[in-house]
Amino acid sequence: MISSPRFLSSSSPLVLAGLFLAAPAGAQVSDADTDYPDEEIVVTAERPRGAVVSEIPPVVELTEADIASYGASSVQDLLEAISSQTSSSRGRGSGRPIVLINGQRTSGFREIRDLPPEAIRTVQVFPEELALQYGYRPDQRVINFILKDNYTGVSASVEYGVPTQGGQGRSELDTTVTRIGKNSRVNINLEWQNNTAITESERGIIQDTAGDLVNLGDFRTLVAPSDNVELNANYSRTFGNGMSLSLNGGYVYDKSRGLQGLPNGTLQVAGDSLFRYFTEYGPLNRVQESNTAQAGLTLNGNLSDWRWSLTSDYTRAQVNSDTDRSGDISALQAAIDAGSADPLATEFGTLLGAPVTDTARVVDQTITNLATLSGTLFVLPSGAVTTTLRGGYDREDLNSRETRSGIVTATDLSRDQLSAGINIDIPLADENIDVVEAIGKLSINGNLGYSDLSDFGGLVEFGFGLTWEPFDGLVFTASAIGEEAAPGIAQLGNPVIITPDVTVFDFSNGETVLAAITTGGNPALLAEKQRDIKLAVNYRPEWLDGFSFLGEYFRNNSTNVASSFPLLTPEIEAAFPDRVTRDPSGQLIAIDRRPVNYANVSSERIRYGIDFSKRFGERRGDGPGRPDRGSRPAQSPAPGGEAPADKPADGAAPQAGQAARPAGPRGGPAMGGRPSGGRWQLSAFHTIRLEDRIKIRDGVDELDLLGGSAIGSTGGSPRHEFEINGGWFNNGIGFRLDGKHQIATRVNGGLTGSDLRFSDLTTLNLRMFINLDDRGSLTERLPFLKGSRIAFKVDNIFDDIQTVRDGNGLVPLSYQRGYLDPVGRYVEIDFRKRF
Repeated sequence: MISSPRFLSSSSPLVLAGLFLAAPAGAQVSDADTDYPDEEIVVTAERPRGAVVSEIPPVVELTEADIASYGASSVQDLLEAISSQTSSSRGRGSGRPIVLINGQRTSGFREIRDLPPEAIRTVQVFPEELALQYGYRPDQRVINFILKDNYTGVSASVEYGVPTQGGQGRSELDTTVTRIGKNSRVNINLEWQNNTAITESERGIIQDTAGDLVNLGDFRTLVAPSDNVELNANYSRTFGNGMSLSLNGGYVYDKSRGLQGLPNGTLQVAGDSLFRYFTEYGPLNRVQESNTAQAGLTLNGNLSDWRWSLTSDYTRAQVNSDTDRSGDISALQAAIDAGSADPLATEFGTLLGAPVTDTARVVDQTITNLATLSGTLFVLPSGAVTTTLRGGYDREDLNSRETRSGIVTATDLSRDQLSAGINIDIPLADENIDVVEAIGKLSINGNLGYSDLSDFGGLVEFGFGLTWEPFDGLVFTASAIGEEAAPGIAQLGNPVIITPDVTVFDFSNGETVLAAITTGGNPALLAEKQRDIKLAVNYRPEWLDGFSFLGEYFRNNSTNVASSFPLLTPEIEAAFPDRVTRDPSGQLIAIDRRPVNYANVSSERIRYGIDFSKRFGERRGDGPGRPDRGSRPAQSPAPGGEAPADKPADGAAPQAGQAARPAGPRGGPAMGGRPSGGRWQLSAFHTIRLEDRIKIRDGVDELDLLGGSAIGSTGGSPRHEFEINGGWFNNGIGFRLDGKHQIATRVNGGLTGSDLRFSDLTTLNLRMFINLDDRGSLTERLPFLKGSRIAFKVDNIFDDIQTVRDGNGLVPLSYQRGYLDPVGRYVEIDFRKRF
């Protein structure tokens, strides 16, 4: 009889494509019907261009039609729309996914950020475990963009938005040039954005008695006015020998100008204290200007049957800050004591010292280099054992200079980091058919890494995982990772900046006060030790097309965690008494908020949800051409490499050892025109926090963030959080809704009346858009509108802002609505045109 077909993939086309087409429907094949009854049938096929190949299945896969239904103007907009599915739930890292283009590594998000969605054929989103196969840490998801072979386009967009409460305007102009050929890619983007200010008076902030007398709200900004200019350029080319080169360069300029209130001071009059503001010099200002230059390089190529990759990225960021503070009042006090000055006068002339400006300048330069080599070590009966070797060199230089009261403080820190690591994937039940039929597909992986930091010494990382697919459509994964991590160099060496008159709530006294806040680096921070566990299940039933379920369990445990200074509750003040300054009467006057180390941080949570999408209204013959339910991307010996032997091509019959099939909706436009019909999609996720605790140090009570403790100004951790995202798109008209809800929390203040209750919070955002090309004869009557789209966006539809009340049911002054969310409901209109 004929043995089970064996599939080999190579760079050649299908050689037996007509084998089964030649047989009549229902024909029986026997030994007598073949010339070679005892030999294997070998099919060679091309691997789908740009697909990520791995035993780890994607959690989301979007086709061209799916991407169009989001109405996004750029990849950045698209990622924001699907952020609930692309952000990591591990609780580590930045949350932004690792970006691949056509299955290959990039130097960073800048390479893909400004590409128009029309240039993308497919988007694949993978869980954090895949990051190891590309030489990255397993704390970020991996997203792969498969580009079209040929695309040329120029687009421009203009946006304008305002809060419905008024008081601010946001303007943005953006233009993009893109050209994608068979072997090259060019993308250039230029963007300008301007935000006007929101002052406290425009949000009705209630001032204290002294502030009311001078209309202090006119001199304090809740949102500082700012200008931003960004230039980003990318070039990529693939050579005849299979090697590819990508270059990236960018520049960002940003400037903000905030108002910090009026100069002030406390005068002694007849033995009593008189606090007042002075108006003759105008408001105190804080101006911050940043210039950031970036450059990146990526090389990918083949070395025999192995794939190698080299990425290098350089960033130089300079931030200049000018912060005004109140001038000297000693001469005025002396005049009052002598009876020659009235302490209630509106002006004091030369008796009042002019405001003093403190300056700070920070230059942070980083260079990151990473090389990887991926391929097959050897072949077991169950399949190929693959590995990824990585080595890297990073350097960061941080130079800061602060001038305060004529005293100059300079900081010069640097860090060199050498790293090496290995990841191995071993299939236990894959190509050995008998075993697969009994237990399903099973594979394990392990990783080990070592880093040597010039300022911290050696740090070790390790991890292992398991992937089990008992039957088609159901995948279980489990992983455990351990790592030692050093605090960032900025956390160690940022310049010390003191900002006066910041509104804070004093839990100990149950009152809102103005206090001086110190920020900057802390050179005494320790290295962190992390231990994480993740369990996940991904189920896509064969009987319900377009439906998927994802469930994840996480447990994180860390020691010596470097963190920003927490909310000043009595618990925190007891743990860090040297960070708090009070006057003789006990009033809070200053907080040192430089970073601190927590002895231990532990958390445990479950996240689960569904994604469901369907198409409707497709004409006969205009189907999306989706692959068979069992078809999967071909396997490769390494990320971005050519498909190895014994792996089927896309569209071929499923075999043991193939990668998990794509998740999410499939299909795309019919050949030769726009897709007919429409699409709806809904995803919903629920996060349950089982534990969230922080131990500051021995001898101090542990903080239970689910039981009344807090480290942030927004209260404790909500036990339940919900996310929903959905949309409808048909014939060029679409809308999308995304929302989040978190339950109420509380903070125990330790005194009657100083406990705070934070209400639940629900935010719902709406985006509606219309592609004018799809609206009949409109563009024929108005040719300028060809290639245009108009979008309307409403953020926080219900203008829901968290309400904070103390034990008496009153809202503390520092928790007024304007402080918590000065923007609130926000509306925006966007016009985009492709040329």
